[in-house]
Amino acid sequence: MDVAKNRGTLMLVSFLTLIAAGMGFATRAASGPAWANEFSIGGADFGMIMGAGFTGFGVFIFLGGMLVEGIGYKRLLLVAVLLHIVSALMLLYAPSYYEGLKQSDPEQATASVTNLLFWSVFLFAVCNGLYEAVINPLVGQLYPENQTHYLNILHAGWPGGLIVGGVLAFCFQNSTAAIAEIPWHYALASYSVILVILMLMSLKEAFPDTVTQGGKVSYGVLFSCFAAPPFLLLILLHALIGFMELGVDSWQTRLMENLVSNSVTVLIYTSFLMFALRFFAGPIVHQINPIGLLLLSSVLAVMGLLWLSTEISTVGMIFAAATLYALGKAFLWPTMLAVAGERYPQCGAVAMSALGGAGMLSVGLIGGELIGVWQSQATSAHLEANHAEVFAEFKAPETNSFPSWGKSMGIKIVEFQELIADKQQAAMENADDPNSQVIKDAFTLGGRSALATTALLPTGMAIGFLILLLYYKAQGGYKVIELAGEEAATEA
Repeated sequence: MDVAKNRGTLMLVSFLTLIAAGMGFATRAASGPAWANEFSIGGADFGMIMGAGFTGFGVFIFLGGMLVEGIGYKRLLLVAVLLHIVSALMLLYAPSYYEGLKQSDPEQATASVTNLLFWSVFLFAVCNGLYEAVINPLVGQLYPENQTHYLNILHAGWPGGLIVGGVLAFCFQNSTAAIAEIPWHYALASYSVILVILMLMSLKEAFPDTVTQGGKVSYGVLFSCFAAPPFLLLILLHALIGFMELGVDSWQTRLMENLVSNSVTVLIYTSFLMFALRFFAGPIVHQINPIGLLLLSSVLAVMGLLWLSTEISTVGMIFAAATLYALGKAFLWPTMLAVAGERYPQCGAVAMSALGGAGMLSVGLIGGELIGVWQSQATSAHLEANHAEVFAEFKAPETNSFPSWGKSMGIKIVEFQELIADKQQAAMENADDPNSQVIKDAFTLGGRSALATTALLPTGMAIGFLILLLYYKAQGGYKVIELAGEEAATEA
């Protein structure tokens, strides 16, 4: 088929998958206060649930990268859409499920609803992983002449979804809702509207063959990239990108809760900047190669996170620091995918999926939860050192441990003290509570401490990209590898 005839429509279909994913992510990230109040879900468990939103993604984007080469783009996309709708139905069921448990098994009500939310988010993430296993190689195949530019445009759909979801959260979620507070699960399930549109569009469109279906390479060649040391370094660097970008995005609304009247506005603002910036990746790459852009982005991300971690006293300065951070993270994820597509075209969906899987697994298994642990540790330590009586009143009866998924296996890397989640949240939201300001200050300090620690990640990224920049310079400069067919060579 002549891909050029409908590549614009296929690009839009791909774009809408990320709109739906971003909407679900933003509304979920804003649900922390509601879950604390309604279900007594604390910081570590909230981080664990948010982490599920990446773990499923990380596993299934890689599996999907292999699966798509077997069953094709269209079939895998439609399977993902249907499963995505199931995840929305699970969210809608959560409140009534909790109310029933409070009557029948009150001691296990919080744990059980946490488990339901975890698996709903996990399934949501599975679908997102399958989406990206389809759309990244598809768009790279549709626009081989300028992959960096068009993959950045494609991934503008993610912050676009964050904007839509963030506006929904700003208007309708939590006690700070700008228009009217509605049940949180209605806002969370709103992404299903996009899914219906997406499915109807996909059913009538013809999709191109993958690189193996088209006979350009054999199935075995798809894995040749794993023999190349530069590709292995790319995987490590993308793991750090996922930890930083998505880990911070997961917690940004929560960590800014006491600094901005409706903290979701910070997420909306940074998402808008990312959305706009990603349309301009092409002209920037023409001035500096993709690795140079990644190095510059990492340095800006370090500066932005360190600024956000300081004692910023005004809302204007918070948004200025957030601007610098947004400039840093905007191009990282899609440009990395473009590098994989340009340097390892013989590997089709597998190369891009390997990077995406590394990024999502790092934040899902480690980053999403660990940022919450850092925040909880710093909050509790500050209270214990400066307000011992308040700490004794608010501390949870038992310590928690990281990683949460390691408890059943006896794995305990960090043991830490949390505050009682619903009690902490109630105090922060009630200005008449005599401990309100003390708890707010401790929570804010904990957030700043977590952001400062997270700044170590883009520092490591900058070092890695500098190494790659020097490597490619020694090889005669960064070059795009063109796929020549079955005999395509593996880049060293």
